[in-house]
Amino acid sequence: MIELLITIPLLITIILLIIPNTSPNLINKVALFGSMLELWVFLVITFLYSKYFQFEYFHLTSWSHIFSGFSKWGDFIFVLDGVSLIFIGLSILLLPLCILITWSTVEYLKKEYLVCLYVVLILLIAVFSIVDLLGFYILFEGILIPMFLIIGIWGSREEKVKAAYYFFFYTLVGSFLMLLAIFKLYSIIGTTNYQSLISIELPMSLQCFLFFGFFSSLAVKIPMFPFHIWLPQAHVEAPISGSVLLAGILLKLGGYGFIRFSYPLFPLAAEFFSSFIIILSIVGIIFASIITCRQTDIKRLIAYSSVSHMGLVTLSLFIHSVYGIIASVIIMVSHGLISSGLFISSVMLYDRFHTRSMKYYKGLTITMPILSIITFLLILSSVAFPGSLNFIGELFAILVAFNYSYILGLLLSVGLLFGLVYSLGLYNKIFFGSLIDFTINSRDLNQNEFITFVPIIFFTILFGLLPNNLIDYMLKSCFVLVSL
Repeated sequence: MIELLITIPLLITIILLIIPNTSPNLINKVALFGSMLELWVFLVITFLYSKYFQFEYFHLTSWSHIFSGFSKWGDFIFVLDGVSLIFIGLSILLLPLCILITWSTVEYLKKEYLVCLYVVLILLIAVFSIVDLLGFYILFEGILIPMFLIIGIWGSREEKVKAAYYFFFYTLVGSFLMLLAIFKLYSIIGTTNYQSLISIELPMSLQCFLFFGFFSSLAVKIPMFPFHIWLPQAHVEAPISGSVLLAGILLKLGGYGFIRFSYPLFPLAAEFFSSFIIILSIVGIIFASIITCRQTDIKRLIAYSSVSHMGLVTLSLFIHSVYGIIASVIIMVSHGLISSGLFISSVMLYDRFHTRSMKYYKGLTITMPILSIITFLLILSSVAFPGSLNFIGELFAILVAFNYSYILGLLLSVGLLFGLVYSLGLYNKIFFGSLIDFTINSRDLNQNEFITFVPIIFFTILFGLLPNNLIDYMLKSCFVLVSL
């Protein structure tokens, strides 16, 4: 199954490279067809997973007859289990949305742009399923290369190259300590295979050193306060597909790494540092929420809100309870859907009016009623309105916070209240009020633009009403069960 999920985008990438640049419509159609085929295959695999199996292993040596160089990578094993399946599904779902929203807006190097998107997808499928520390690091850092190109080449403003370098080097340097920790672990144990390491009890001092190495990398990627500095700049300068991929799935690599490696492999160190990380998380939630309330740039506001939501993820994780892990995964999935939708909405406004400053917008409910309704649904989901997926995640997070400490629960509630303020404030400033001359000739969504919102709204409400489906997949995950 994993082999198939990687093969399809790889074949589509090769086909795209063969098609000449003089056929942009054919390039778009092939890319969209490939993404829809990948999504259909994933839905079939999801059905089979729930009915017939829980785990699947795939060795790279099984491809050695095709690529002889893979034989030396035989120790790299890929596993398909509950949590990896959820994040792989989110990655696959976002690809056709990225293709649709840039169907006509990317006017140069269209083939190369789509190839970069497919390379990101291939690397994401691999990184969410590999169970080798060194392989995880290689794939984890490899995603920086296509994202660097997407931001630097197809970014929307003059500072896009600066933002691309900022994103690349900040996250690369942050991961250096994780590489040192992996080398140290290999020098002591003699392997970087997750399944071998999970059964070995390491001394406390060594666990603290290794945990800090992993934490330095994953905290930058998620990103946690105060390691979030690169995120707003990257979001503001990135094209819409870059913003969707960053907020929708790339930020989740940090949370996934914490769940998959940090706590199961270094439980004593994770418990020792948990209070410190919880304090950083709650400070990040409140700080990012206050900063978000002061933003006037739409994309920057949504970017800072991501810092607040990811702080909620790390807080839930390091309380170390069953419900905390469930809350963190649900919040990451809901944030991936909702923030992607909000970024798409903001860029659709920018394409029409060429500004992201909220002071130039007012009364768009009159001229753009469809976008107004869709954005309102996304805002309600973002503030955890009952019936949305985010409501389930934040409910679990508040419960575990109050169970851990009443003071922590109270501070978390204050942070979430600030989230309500900036979310409703954003909607009020843009869509309510009297129509002004600047927006009087605005047009509403076309067919392609409307279609991009349909799966986002659908899955947000579906899993909000039926959250047990996601929870069941999580409980089938081997490494989540080990961490509990």
